[in-house]
Amino acid sequence: MDFSLEIITPKGIYLQEKVTSLTVKLTSGYRTFLAGHAPLIGSLDYAPGHILKDGKVEYYAILGGAINVTKDKVIVICNAIENAKDIDVSRATESKERAEERIKAKDSNVDIKRARLALARALARLKTAESK
Repeated sequence: MDFSLEIITPKGIYLQEKVTSLTVKLTSGYRTFLAGHAPLIGSLDYAPGHILKDGKVEYYAILGGAINVTKDKVIVICNAIENAKDIDVSRATESKERAEERIKAKDSNVDIKRARLALARALARLKTAESK
């Protein structure tokens, strides 16, 4: 049985369709949602996720946000999302290396929180690209 999934980013509606399941990483760990799931509101982590539709799995890098689950609809509001097929692995690797260098440098001019978020985004992209 399918349910309605809507994914919204700051750029607008990214996806709006019927799906069989959605698996995402909440800040409390991975969860899979099916039609009829108990209501839930949660925070999304920076991590790979996937959607099952028509027997096919699509992998995505989901980069933070929130999720609202009702028995027949799931709404994901995320900072950014990328399909695994669209991830540039060399660019993500470079971003990871830059973020790691900034964190290791311990330079007072470097925003460590921002560098850690950049590292989390790059790692999520790389893990997602491995899934495709």
